[in-house]
Amino acid sequence: MRGSGALKYQSTSSLIKTKKILKKMLFDALPHSFVYGFVGGSIGYFLCRYLSPIITNIFATSSFQQRVNALDIGKTYHYHSLLPSTIHALLQVIGTYSVVFYGRERYDNVNGISPNILFDDRTHVEYGLTGIGPAVYSGVFVGYLGSDILASPSLKSMGYPFVLHHIAAILCWIFCAHNKVMQPIACLFQFNELSTPLMNIRQYLLTAGYKSSDLSVSISSLIFFIVFGLVRVVPLPFVIRDWLYRDYDAIRLAIGSSGAILLSVFFAVNALLQCGWFLIMIQKLLPMLSSKKTKKKEQ
Repeated sequence: MRGSGALKYQSTSSLIKTKKILKKMLFDALPHSFVYGFVGGSIGYFLCRYLSPIITNIFATSSFQQRVNALDIGKTYHYHSLLPSTIHALLQVIGTYSVVFYGRERYDNVNGISPNILFDDRTHVEYGLTGIGPAVYSGVFVGYLGSDILASPSLKSMGYPFVLHHIAAILCWIFCAHNKVMQPIACLFQFNELSTPLMNIRQYLLTAGYKSSDLSVSISSLIFFIVFGLVRVVPLPFVIRDWLYRDYDAIRLAIGSSGAILLSVFFAVNALLQCGWFLIMIQKLLPMLSSKKTKKKEQ
């Protein structure tokens, strides 16, 4: 009995020590504000995912509920991802709006210094709509992406391009938070989530039984297409220009050539994914618009 008690005490003690070591490593490697956001984003994701079926059962019509219940496991995962996706997107837009359009006080107006090597790691700040620092919202972003991968029944169900996007973004944001660089660009990419609620509205309409050719779906698709292009594709040439002529050398001096090259790869992956998705939308949208014009001429 004494031996088993001692063994139990040793295992408990070892577990506590391991937790302390991991906690110390996490907080030493990343800003505290980023970690707070990561934990909050992860908890928020699974909370919203838990609430999604409850809200559906309470507020949705019986026909809508039947359609949801008839979805296979992959489509069910995507449906119940809509609520956390929408909440997260709205949070990111509210949290990063001020940084994207007005900058960070005392961090973005330093003459001769690239703003991407100045990192505001405070939890509470004097600017923005919420007074919560940009590092917190970056942590929320990573927590959301990681939780979305964990919640998927399989990588195939999630979609391999989305898996690539999520993993690349997670690694990039953690790398930048650890090295305390690239905060303005991270906030810009997080603000890109402005297009996400519009995509989710379209998906809700399709789940409700509307066809892609129906007017309400066509309008939501067109608005989503325009906003996606404005916030995700239009800024890319300017981001790439600043990266080549201003930021790359500053980042190279701050964290080394290997780090600058690695970030260049991350940006290339993001640009290819965004442009690829935009081209796919163009391919789907053009036939839809041309068919409607043909129908009008026939009438």
